[in-house]
Amino acid sequence: MEEYSANIVNGLFLILILAIMTGLLLPNIMVSWLIILLTTIAAGFLVLGYVVIPTEAKWLLVVAFPIEAGLLTVLRYYVLDWRFISKNWQDIRNYLKRYNGTLKMHTCYTANKIYSKVISNIKERPQLHLWMHVSCINVALG
Repeated sequence: MEEYSANIVNGLFLILILAIMTGLLLPNIMVSWLIILLTTIAAGFLVLGYVVIPTEAKWLLVVAFPIEAGLLTVLRYYVLDWRFISKNWQDIRNYLKRYNGTLKMHTCYTANKIYSKVISNIKERPQLHLWMHVSCINVALG
């Protein structure tokens, strides 16, 4: 690799720091628009304008931000989110035990809890003449 001047190396270093902060902190849609906008501006100044630096350095400066910000966004959304999921695996199991996502309904576990709570309320207040109608639906998935 060719040695570049200190200005190019410093500029590339600052671009990489900006890409790290952008890729890890901003929402995905903002990262996409920043990549499009900043790449267009960089290409306009460096490639189409008259800047006296080597062509390889120009291209390195143009592609450094989009590549790193894009990779860090992918890393954040796919790798770090999976780590969060694995950390909360027991909570996810408990939720799935109480709620059926396919039917968008509560499962038998939650229905039994609600039923027993209502029955205890009815038994505690016999003077109110409370009653409850229960319907049970059995759905075969497959």
